[in-house]
Amino acid sequence: MKVLEKVIKDAIVADKYRSGIKEVLQSVKGTELIIVSKSIDSGDRAKLEEQAKIANVAVYEYPGTSVQLGKLCSKPFRITAIAIKSGTAAEIEAIMSEKGAAAKQGTKT
Repeated sequence: MKVLEKVIKDAIVADKYRSGIKEVLQSVKGTELIIVSKSIDSGDRAKLEEQAKIANVAVYEYPGTSVQLGKLCSKPFRITAIAIKSGTAAEIEAIMSEKGAAAKQGTKT
């Protein structure tokens, strides 16, 4: 989770992100990673995943709500989706492998 937080904060400082479903859908091309909260609407999620698949962009489901994702992004409002335009391949790989490890831990208990 620390890598995810670092990537998000770095992207916000460098202004290399887009937040919100409409903004993210418009900027899928050129995006390194799309992060969605677990409280995203299933229709919006399907649209995002379809666009991400076409553009070959990884989608990460943030384990918290849109309120928590907004706080992580230092915003006083909910964020259901954020497109990260910065971040190295190694960082994104670490985030996605972290996701896999968390899923495996969830099945063990």
